[in-house]
Amino acid sequence: MALRSNTKKARENIRNYVLYHAADYLEENYNIRADILERDLYRLINRIFESEMLDHNSMWKKGRGSRFEFFRDWAAGLAMGGLFCYYYNRSAVNDLGEILEESDAEKARFTESDAEEMLTRLIYRDMMKEAFT
Repeated sequence: MALRSNTKKARENIRNYVLYHAADYLEENYNIRADILERDLYRLINRIFESEMLDHNSMWKKGRGSRFEFFRDWAAGLAMGGLFCYYYNRSAVNDLGEILEESDAEKARFTESDAEEMLTRLIYRDMMKEAFT
């Protein structure tokens, strides 16, 4: 049986997924040590998102669009190296299925587009929770 997305195990799987796919990029491009990366993963990602997408975006400054909409657009632009590659060259259905420990039948309930949206929302949710606590 698949995990619910808000369980402790699912959230742990999401964090491990993000860490796995973002670590090399953060270490190489921002010279961040592994111990800092492990501790401040989502805060770092949020800081990069804000600097790359929000700081100079006139639509954001005018209050046009939600923070998540801007995050999704940023993610779809292949931000953070391989973290969001499920938009282009990995299967979001398979990535989400692994995180939620779904069977093939359970994975089949998602289209690629639905899985991209869900996976981006899960990453965003956990980033916002950690970055602002």
